[in-house]
Amino acid sequence: MKAEYIAIGTELLIGHVVNTNAAYLSEELNAIGISTYYHVTVGDNHERIIDSLKLAASRSDIIICTGGLGPTSDDITHEVIADFAEAPLLENAQQKEIIKAKFLKTKRAIPENNFKQAMIPENSIIIPNPVGTAVGIILDYHYKVSETEIKSVKIITFPGVPCEMEAMFQATVKDYLADYLREQETVGAIVSEKIKFINIGESRMAELIGDEIFAGANPSVAPYATLGECYVRITSKAASEAEAYELMQPVKQQIEEKMQDYIYAYGDLTVPELLAAKLKENSLSIAFAESCTGGLLSKAMTDLPGASAYTKLNLVTYSNEAKVEILGVEEQSLDEFGAVSEEVAKEMALGLEKISKADINVSITGIAGPDGGSEDKPVGTIFIAINYREQLVSQQLDWYARTLSRAQVRELACLKTLYEVLKLLNSSNP
Repeated sequence: MKAEYIAIGTELLIGHVVNTNAAYLSEELNAIGISTYYHVTVGDNHERIIDSLKLAASRSDIIICTGGLGPTSDDITHEVIADFAEAPLLENAQQKEIIKAKFLKTKRAIPENNFKQAMIPENSIIIPNPVGTAVGIILDYHYKVSETEIKSVKIITFPGVPCEMEAMFQATVKDYLADYLREQETVGAIVSEKIKFINIGESRMAELIGDEIFAGANPSVAPYATLGECYVRITSKAASEAEAYELMQPVKQQIEEKMQDYIYAYGDLTVPELLAAKLKENSLSIAFAESCTGGLLSKAMTDLPGASAYTKLNLVTYSNEAKVEILGVEEQSLDEFGAVSEEVAKEMALGLEKISKADINVSITGIAGPDGGSEDKPVGTIFIAINYREQLVSQQLDWYARTLSRAQVRELACLKTLYEVLKLLNSSNP
């Protein structure tokens, strides 16, 4: 079962919008056992979209399109698909009423062009949009390959707005495609599990796990990497869900044995989520004094629901003056060791405890770049300190960051710092 993804939108081609939908859809499709073979990006042009659909239909079983479902004149995806499939474009009365109702809730006048979004190719299944007004469709397209062979291809559309596409995929399309795959491949169940690793690079992860495991077809093991962490997704197919999970276990156990020093989570849990759960479980509060990360640590933890249960005080003490006046860092320490030093990180954490009264006080100071580095302290030099239960631990975060952007250095520093706090709490058994 091969899928092809077509991103429609001139804004993607000229670089005004970064296409995050491609990664999301490919990962989600892979999780249910559908391989994405091609990614195509095409502008808002009738002929070029037709050409892309023709090519996709010739080599793929499922075509997923995002974009071009809005109310403006350049939103032509459904119009083009109707022409391509030779299916009339018809107004859907139910969808028109849904659009009216959504505008009434916002007490806004309904622009007439929004009703364009109720024009649907005939014989399509509508994919409801719980977030916006642009619905998607599922259309079975049939064409003659030869005098004796007819090929059937599923065409699925979503809006280009990521939050809308993701909501529609999860609510409707994910289960639909899983059921369709089972029908086509006579597979009773497809299950997958993600194992997440930290403090190891993708190449080292692949080396430890080994080519033999990655070469397996059922279960299949796919590696992925993001900034600061990586993971594998194990997918297996069998007659039943229980059998599929049983089939997965030997491979999962092999990976766990080889990677036990690096596993930090299963599924989609993140470091901030795990730390938040640990803090809530043990009724602990936390405070941050940030320099180089400029509030990213605080944001990562307060972005989560229920953050008030553990948030005590968050400070951005970027300047030396703030470090001295608010946190009580000694001027002598700044002069002797510099703002980016283990000594100053420790004093920041100790000073933070005095004013926050939190159970855990975390400080961070460093050089995010692109300038400000030196031979002794290059860009990416980061020091953290954690003050917890009369323990004061400090560390220089150890990675080579000279090739990273400022944003990447800050993001990686945030991830590593929160993970060090989590490790300390896990080891302390609070």
